Amino acid sequence: MAQINQKAVKCLSKLISEGFDTEKAVLAMTMDEILSIPGITVAEISLINEIQKAVKANKVFSFLAGTDKEQKTED
Repeated sequence: MAQINQKAVKCLSKLISEGFDTEKAVLAMTMDEILSIPGITVAEISLINEIQKAVKANKVFSFLAGTDKEQKTED
């Protein structure tokens, strides 16, 4: 059974609190905007990149459940 990726949820919460509260806003984020988020870590920057990929692929739910990575390794 898949578990919710808590790090991704925390990162999403941080994005939402900074005003990036729609898929369109997340996709439009620039590196300068990402780096201006208070307390952002390198791991979170990587997660934001993965979130953007999931949004583009319409697989946000799979991303949060951690099943998207399982499918990639099976392919």
